[in-house]
Amino acid sequence: MAGSLWIVWTIIGIIGGFMVGRLVHKVRSTAFAVCVGICGALLGGWLMLLVGTTSTMQTLSLVAAAAGSALFLWILCLATPKSGDDSDEL
Repeated sequence: MAGSLWIVWTIIGIIGGFMVGRLVHKVRSTAFAVCVGICGALLGGWLMLLVGTTSTMQTLSLVAAAAGSALFLWILCLATPKSGDDSDEL
């Protein structure tokens, strides 16, 4: 199963990125949010697999992929400036 885990990590990133891209109005591009989600999920899952490849570690790598995706998407939301409608500038 270790060989196909990256596909599952990618799917986790796609789902997370799509949800953030559609639900958070601050993020202007859903496609960019999906790419950031995929990168976070792949990095999180891969870092967890560096610890070991037992079946327990493979399961934990899925959790780490979701956490990595969420972390990257959270940073994206923090780094994205507000859209023109919500600005407080004079």
